[in-house]
Amino acid sequence: MSSIRSAGTVQGIVLILPITLTVMGAVLLAPIMPKLMVAFGHISGAKYLVPMLISLPALCIAVGAPFAGWLADRLGRRRLLIGSITIYAAFGIAPLFLNSYWPIFVSRVGVGICEAILITCSTTLIGDYFSGAQRDKWLGSQAALASLSSLLLFPIAGFLGATFGWKGPFAIYSVALLMVVGVILFTWEIATDTQAERGAEPASARADSGTEFPWLYMLRVCSFTLIGGMLFYVLPFQLSSALQLFAVDDPAKAGVMLSIASIGVPAGAICYRYVNTRLSLRNLITLEFIVIAIGFLGMSQATVPEMLVTFGFINQFGAGMMLPTMLTWAVSGLNFMVRGRGTGMWQSTFAVGQFISTLAFSLVLTFVGADNFINAFVIFAMVSGVTAIGAYFTVKTSS
Repeated sequence: MSSIRSAGTVQGIVLILPITLTVMGAVLLAPIMPKLMVAFGHISGAKYLVPMLISLPALCIAVGAPFAGWLADRLGRRRLLIGSITIYAAFGIAPLFLNSYWPIFVSRVGVGICEAILITCSTTLIGDYFSGAQRDKWLGSQAALASLSSLLLFPIAGFLGATFGWKGPFAIYSVALLMVVGVILFTWEIATDTQAERGAEPASARADSGTEFPWLYMLRVCSFTLIGGMLFYVLPFQLSSALQLFAVDDPAKAGVMLSIASIGVPAGAICYRYVNTRLSLRNLITLEFIVIAIGFLGMSQATVPEMLVTFGFINQFGAGMMLPTMLTWAVSGLNFMVRGRGTGMWQSTFAVGQFISTLAFSLVLTFVGADNFINAFVIFAMVSGVTAIGAYFTVKTSS
């Protein structure tokens, strides 16, 4: 008689919470960057090295996520998730006790490596525990939570930085210890034979029903993910600079406008949960890149900052829908035996998209003019539109 355990709401919540830890990697340090520059501005190359403390975790995800997925498939997702969250907490709070730049640099590398492992393992476990509409629901919730947590963590980090100095925000990393307790109490490792018995995904719905890695399938998914990741971060990285064209020089006002536009991401992720079952995969991806393109095109025609932010919201709404779509597309086509590697490959690709976003925007500016953000948005609208056309003609109607 089968004794298979069934996952429910508690497991879903426990497994989406770790996404907030990857958000912390960059968000917690952004408000205190001026204080960090004051504290470590004396070191050689400070103008490059100090801001690097923000980007290091994302770079570690890009490099380490595929290896993390490989480990997850061999050692077990749950035990790696527990270990990585625990070590993450130690590295995260370490700067509270450090006063020199390079030890803090090492701690940030440790945070990034743990992020690569924990996001890969938690996402893979969602794929292990749930299937079909339930899987889509929790992956969509994960994307929405990532966006909502960033909106919440910005002011918290700013308050702690203003009250306790540059070390204050690092205390937030300790919440990881609460999450690891939830993982220990409410999750379990799924054995290969158990997964087969659960039948989480019929063989006909997967890109590969054996143990061979579906390279062609993942290359198709990751090619769209790379473009999507690059487009996803254009607005968060460039809106503040674009607002200066409209004489919005106050960082506080620019931050509020960026927050308004960024609300589009969780709104889009929530919308995804309601439309993904009504549209084919091909039509859904096509629609999302069209919405992103409309946002860029509207931003390029903006005559007042309010218009820029409004179309920025539309852009981020499409991006918010696109993120869970890409992730669900990747996970749904992976067999249990290779799901960790595939998820790691996807996480790495999205992180690379984030990394090249600023490089791509800088390259476009060399052609349209260093201060011509408006025309730059037209170029990215074209990229989004071409990607939408490519999706319509190359993506299958189902995964």
